Amino acid sequence: MRLVMSTRRAELDLDDQAAASMAVMARLARIPLLRRATAISGYRAVRGELDIDAALILLAERGAVVTVPRVTGEHLEFVRWSDDQATIEGSFGIAEPTGVESLALRAHDVILAPLVAFDASGNRLGQGGGFYDRALASCGENRPVVVGIAHSFQQVDAVPVESWDQPLDAVVTEDEVLEFRAGILDPSI
Repeated sequence: MRLVMSTRRAELDLDDQAAASMAVMARLARIPLLRRATAISGYRAVRGELDIDAALILLAERGAVVTVPRVTGEHLEFVRWSDDQATIEGSFGIAEPTGVESLALRAHDVILAPLVAFDASGNRLGQGGGFYDRALASCGENRPVVVGIAHSFQQVDAVPVESWDQPLDAVVTEDEVLEFRAGILDPSI
């Protein structure tokens, strides 16, 4: 499943990829939780992942602290990010910020997480390294809200689940917003 979905995502036409990224950005802009969040982690897109840089820039302009993950050994650290910040090619070919200012994961309100596949129960299939699962597990019950970012074709009938896997709270695709915990994206309801 990981290979099939990763390949399909990586083979997307650049115009289709850009259109899907714009649609996801528009959906993210309408999520009340993101408008109120003070600390949000995003990611740097690679190999067909939806590019959310424009959404991260808007969130930072609204005053939120924006971070992206940086791989350190077997763990992720969440480093402050801005669109004009210097980066280096880090683990897995991902552009990682060179800055040293990090923010503890539990200090974040929301994590926007890339994925390879997801299912209707909120299970997430990542790249296979377990980085997000380990990071989220370290927060215990005080973990941030986790919103997967995906193309709609990445939804599958069932994702294989292991005991250590951390579920998503919601997913945003170019076609829809799916909540797996009712009301999580609009806590005022």
